[in-house]
Amino acid sequence: MITSKTYFPNVYTGPIKMNKSPSTLELDWPETLQHVVFREIGTHSARQSRFPQAILNLRKATVANPDAVDCHWRKASAELGNSAFREALVSCRDGLAAQARCQEDGAGAELLIPCALLQSKTLFELADFEEHIKMTFRNKDLVPCGHRRNDFEAELRLALSVYEKTLGRKAGNCLYELKNRIAEISKKTDSTQNSDDRPEWKIRREKGECDAVSIIEVDGSTKTHIREKKLTAKNTRMLGQMYLNKTGEDLEFLRSLREGGQFAKVVQLPQTRESSAALIETIDNCYQKVLASLNQLRAAAPVYAYRRNQFGTTARAKAYKDENMFRYRYKTYRDAHNQLDRMHELRNKGSIPKLVEFAEATLWNYYQIKTDRVFPDRYKFVTEICNLIGLAMLDQLRIPPSLMDKPLEDRLHVLFDLPLFHHEEVVLPAFGDISTYRDPAAPDYTYMAYKDRLISLEERIGYSRYPIERAFLLHEICRS
Repeated sequence: MITSKTYFPNVYTGPIKMNKSPSTLELDWPETLQHVVFREIGTHSARQSRFPQAILNLRKATVANPDAVDCHWRKASAELGNSAFREALVSCRDGLAAQARCQEDGAGAELLIPCALLQSKTLFELADFEEHIKMTFRNKDLVPCGHRRNDFEAELRLALSVYEKTLGRKAGNCLYELKNRIAEISKKTDSTQNSDDRPEWKIRREKGECDAVSIIEVDGSTKTHIREKKLTAKNTRMLGQMYLNKTGEDLEFLRSLREGGQFAKVVQLPQTRESSAALIETIDNCYQKVLASLNQLRAAAPVYAYRRNQFGTTARAKAYKDENMFRYRYKTYRDAHNQLDRMHELRNKGSIPKLVEFAEATLWNYYQIKTDRVFPDRYKFVTEICNLIGLAMLDQLRIPPSLMDKPLEDRLHVLFDLPLFHHEEVVLPAFGDISTYRDPAAPDYTYMAYKDRLISLEERIGYSRYPIERAFLLHEICRS
């Protein structure tokens, strides 16, 4: 029988054993080609969407040759595909630094554009529109034609629209013209604010600039404006329904269990303080995790909606926006007319306290949260409400028959239907008589209610836009 040993008697045909490990084999490659081998392996893995393996090999390539710009660029592309945006941004900057070093030696100028454009794309994915616009305007003339340029221009339009909606069309130019004076203005503001840490009412009182002290300035409590609260709740609910589907209901439930929510008292029980503290911490952690994922989805969604041409043409998108705006405007005017009808009914019935309470709730809880786009005739309705309250109070002003029977100092109060001030009788404690005992540490609920009422009215004065509304609030402060 003829075997292989017949022709090749000195060839070993047994099992082959590898005495060298892969790491040792890698060291056998020439130093000038190590980064090339790792780069090609990483590129092949990236084409098959195996991004972790691609990032690992490309990282070895950048370590083997830090001046290889194409390795940094491919590594940033793989990290971008793996949604590691921060790492991709670092890789892009390393590639640009390597490019700068290569340019000093007169080589490697062909890969400057891809690194810069990839950095711009990474900044856009991170929702850092300010740096994205800077990089975009530097390299917008160097983008090749085709679908890449269309995507590039779509990202630029979206970033510019965000700026226009945030700053306005004129504010951006104004800030750019005053960029050399911003530092000077901030220094003056810091020096003015740090000159005296005392409350403002104390400084004004010493200077003699005012003879009255607001109870808000004495109290020092600040509250979030109702428009901001309503807008935050509405946006969170809308984004949760859009991006999280059923999980949006869980987000709303967790939000209602937090401090200031609808069911916060169910969690914060005074009988079980330790358990309540642990439960509150767990709820906050869950809420922050869900909210972080929501913000991540919201930051990534605009680019996909714009690239897929969700609204079609620009005219169609504008028509959709106008239709939505007119729908909200119709609902706002319908509610405003229904509220006016209710106020007219209360005036005809003579229920002044209910009328004033309903008008205050309408002006604060409804009119304050509406913008000028959906409620352009806000001034007319505010004037109508304030005049209606004034006419209702004038209807009640009658000269009572017993006016002259009242003491002289109380006749104006009776004539204008103002509450009379009665001094409480001081009860002297008698030993052995429990009915005369008064707890010195007992809270004064009457004063607390008066203080809350006064604080709420004084807060609203700062947000009132029209003189007639401020006059109504000052009138209510005097009545309280």
